[in-house]
Amino acid sequence: MRQMTAFTIVSMIAITLIVASCDPKLTSPIGTGSLGNLVPEGQPVRYVAVGNSLTAGYMDAALFESGQRYSFPYLIAQQLGADDFQMPWIADPGIGNRRFFRGFAPDGSPIIEAQRVQSDLLNVNLQRPYNNLGVPGAILYDAIDTSDYVQRGEERGNPYYQIVLRSNQLGASMLDQAIALQPNVVTFWLGNNDVLGYATSGGTRGTGGTPEEPMPTAPSQFQALYAAALQKLITALPDAKILVLNIPDVAAIPYFTTIPWNALVLTSQEQVDALNQAYGQLGFHFALGPNGFVAESKSSPYGIKQLTAKDLVLLSVPRDSLKAGWGSVKPIPDEYVLDSAEIAVVRQHLQQYNETIRNLANQFPNVYLIDAYQLFEDIKANGYFVPGSNPLTTSYLSGSFFSLDGVHPTPKGYGVVANEILKFINEQFGADIPLIAIQNLPAIQVMP
Repeated sequence: MRQMTAFTIVSMIAITLIVASCDPKLTSPIGTGSLGNLVPEGQPVRYVAVGNSLTAGYMDAALFESGQRYSFPYLIAQQLGADDFQMPWIADPGIGNRRFFRGFAPDGSPIIEAQRVQSDLLNVNLQRPYNNLGVPGAILYDAIDTSDYVQRGEERGNPYYQIVLRSNQLGASMLDQAIALQPNVVTFWLGNNDVLGYATSGGTRGTGGTPEEPMPTAPSQFQALYAAALQKLITALPDAKILVLNIPDVAAIPYFTTIPWNALVLTSQEQVDALNQAYGQLGFHFALGPNGFVAESKSSPYGIKQLTAKDLVLLSVPRDSLKAGWGSVKPIPDEYVLDSAEIAVVRQHLQQYNETIRNLANQFPNVYLIDAYQLFEDIKANGYFVPGSNPLTTSYLSGSFFSLDGVHPTPKGYGVVANEILKFINEQFGADIPLIAIQNLPAIQVMP
């Protein structure tokens, strides 16, 4: 069979590129700064954020200082006037497999370069826990896990446990470190990775199930862990306001929605005939124009399937391999596709996780639920209005909400999360805290 070029992406030329200034004006002038009854009158705000990469300020597949300064906890801390809010500052270019946007190729396609970076932790000698305890890659169990951080990081191939949590002497678990700071305001956003790890691996890895049949964390285990985490927090911090965020639909982010399922574009009848002859006995059908890719699938009786609009191709799929024949002469490997059966698993677990979070937030005193799921759904459906700027959307690159990794927000996106939390605080606690001027935050930047 003739090898064929089969991959076409629509060029994204309407991209909004905003270069960060050294000292952007972040605060809207509207708001007196009154904290209402968020904390007792005369008491300073002591704020701690517990979470994963979304809390850490991870973006473009790395953690780096110029991005961390737009993490939603740091932005919130500035607006609240939080007392001595400390972050694990990582010198640029950061730590991770960072993505850099280099502009557009002659054919109009974006040039995105991945570069492994390894920088220093700038304030490693801080003699107390950090206020931002967001650990990229953390799962819900990490909130109460008291195993050694170094060993945990080595076992999981994740350097961020040791970077953020550093030493068990500062606190045996994430929550122990949070409690040691005696905060009166806590944000808690964990549970995303309990399903996201399964999804971003195309259903080939999980936090539950078996090695042969990986699954997300079992809902019953998730409930037990979440209840234990909240119980630990409210027992140690009975007067603190604990703001919990639920989990957005992970299958609706650009990591899963950017590569079209039917980007196998056939331009000659020879190509069509060759593929119909090769796959006709399996019931696959090809025609001139766009066609569904062929991909590995555990849920198919043949071990492969022709993708439909109910399947998702992951952003991680190698483009050169698609151009060389993946998806046509060779099925796309399972790890790069989330098929309809796996999507059903993701959404079933997501629904049960969010029901657990809502129910527990209603049961525990001083625990308040912020609906991140609905926020992301609204942005996906309608965009997010920003005064003096284009609306933010969930489109890759041009939408300005998600960074180059397709999972984590840009500074603008983190500004949205921060503002929605601040709006909740203003409404729930009678506060009047100024919001972030999102139009002044950077989005995707062209890096020379």
